[in-house]
Amino acid sequence: MKSFRTASPRAAFIAAILLGSLSATTLLGAAPAGAQRDQNRIVSEIRQIQVQLATLVEAQTALSQAVEALLAEREEAITADRQSRAETMNSLERMERSVATLSEAFRDTNERLSALMVEVESVREAQRRAALLDGGSGEGDDTAPPDGEEAEAPEAAVGDESTRDEGSGEEGGEQEATVLDEPSVSEIYLQADSDYLQGRYDLAFTGFERVVDLGGELADNARYFMGECRLAQDRLDDALEHFVKVIDDFPESSKIGEAWYKRGLILGRMGHESDAREIFEDILDVFAGTTAARLAQRELDALPPRDPGV
Repeated sequence: MKSFRTASPRAAFIAAILLGSLSATTLLGAAPAGAQRDQNRIVSEIRQIQVQLATLVEAQTALSQAVEALLAEREEAITADRQSRAETMNSLERMERSVATLSEAFRDTNERLSALMVEVESVREAQRRAALLDGGSGEGDDTAPPDGEEAEAPEAAVGDESTRDEGSGEEGGEQEATVLDEPSVSEIYLQADSDYLQGRYDLAFTGFERVVDLGGELADNARYFMGECRLAQDRLDDALEHFVKVIDDFPESSKIGEAWYKRGLILGRMGHESDAREIFEDILDVFAGTTAARLAQRELDALPPRDPGV
């Protein structure tokens, strides 16, 4: 295609010289009839060549534009595919975390239910023993009371003890209900994760924040997903702050590599391409073979080439 652009001005230049020579010959004197015919034929052929060259140049321009459009569409398709695969991997990771957290929550719930059943059975056994003791003391007393008022006193005492037992049972029931109504850290985390997956980012952020405040083994994951919530809302400054907190506060966390990746991703979106490139390159060295490293490599491939002068 490039040869057409080069050949066109040359042919035009040659054609101009020939036409000028022929015109000069005409001005100098009348040419023989045969020479005049040859001259007219050559001029006609030169003009046909010029028309053909112009047509080829237009065809080349149209073809170049079509190729550029195809390349742009291919680049868009590659970018969309890259984003889709990254989102799919993130979804799979979230599902794995949810399954693990659900298993932990089930174990915790079973342990709590077992403890409550033991406690309830203990209370019932204590009530049965109290009833048996009350009944035995009434049958073994063969001495008649001196008057009616003293005879009623033991019954009143028994009634008071029964009342106290009932009162203590009600209080214990209220305490038991309070324990059941209070969600555990894992339950709070699971609810926040469910809100996040359903796009309720503010509600999810509040739940994850509560898990961080309570502390424990899920605090680092909760802090990481606080950043994910803000990133989903395109609040880049807030998201960056939470990912940095994961890096600073939980250096041994399993989310540390992903937190570094999200830090580089956000810096790239903010226009700090050199800082993002440096972070992605460090991830390849420090977290080689991990999901964070694979994602970092894709981002490096998508960045423009490094300036040789830098």
